[in-house]
Amino acid sequence: MKPVNTGCRRQRLAPQPDRWAAVWEMNSAMDDLLRSWNIGRITEVKPIDSYWGKARLVKTVDGHCFILKEKLDLSQSEQESSLLSSLAEVGAPVAVPVRTVDAMWYASNDHKIFCLYPRLTGKIVADHYAGNATARAQALGRAIGFLHTCFLKCDGLSGYKDMQLMQQIRDWAIPHIQEHETIVDADRIEKIWRAAEEEMGPLYAELPRQLIHRDLHPANILFDSSRLTGFVDFEMVMRGPRIFDVCYCGTSLLVSGFPDKIQMWPALFQSLVDGYQGVCPLTSSELLATYGTLVAIEILFAAFSLETQDEGAARCNVSVLNWLSANRELIFA
Repeated sequence: MKPVNTGCRRQRLAPQPDRWAAVWEMNSAMDDLLRSWNIGRITEVKPIDSYWGKARLVKTVDGHCFILKEKLDLSQSEQESSLLSSLAEVGAPVAVPVRTVDAMWYASNDHKIFCLYPRLTGKIVADHYAGNATARAQALGRAIGFLHTCFLKCDGLSGYKDMQLMQQIRDWAIPHIQEHETIVDADRIEKIWRAAEEEMGPLYAELPRQLIHRDLHPANILFDSSRLTGFVDFEMVMRGPRIFDVCYCGTSLLVSGFPDKIQMWPALFQSLVDGYQGVCPLTSSELLATYGTLVAIEILFAAFSLETQDEGAARCNVSVLNWLSANRELIFA
């Protein structure tokens, strides 16, 4: 598993150069594509800030808003659409793709696959350390717990890969980091992982596994004030330890405050976990595996940043990893 490259801030780096036009002007090709959906007259199509640069906001004359996304392939589009439909049926606030005029989940144009989603209401939480930060962290935890209960109700869906987290670290991340020992301290990173692996390894088989989001940073969870209004970006769903999603969101909070506000993070992470446990109580094995999962996530990000030649992000990920190693007693203190 390779993580989405969100750099050190984990909310998303600045948008990368888009292989679509910087502003997708009204033209015949776009008109032909959007006519695949019966959504009325289009008044505006503009890029949305995205690391991958494949999303557009579409506005219609009657004020409706949609998100147009290019998909990697047809099978991914169909799998995601089936999941979102199932999640909506069990009460999860997700954006089910709009059916085309031909009753399809997707439309194709120039050998590319596109899905159109209704834009969900609500906003993302941007500053995780301002105001009543612990209450917001707890709300994020409750939201993750709720999504996991919805995932369980859709657990019969097939075709999802199984996350092999320990294997990914051993077989891909650590070797890749060792190849870049002139940029980061590979020996120290491996030492941190070996200590975490020794502790986490015996627990891994006991961790509850299910469908997980796998990219559940706070920017993929929408709120209207304190009310949960949506989850987005389900392209990376797979079966894995549910604690991964909790820790992934936790590292997002960690890097967003690193290093200036780092002293506040342990309380935020505790509130995040408390919120999750209010919906989905964690097992003793999950609690014991929390530190190792946090370490694994930062190592994956460091390796991916090195692979994409983002040396600054890699060094930042390693700094966060070193902080976790040096301050692990503060987790659940």
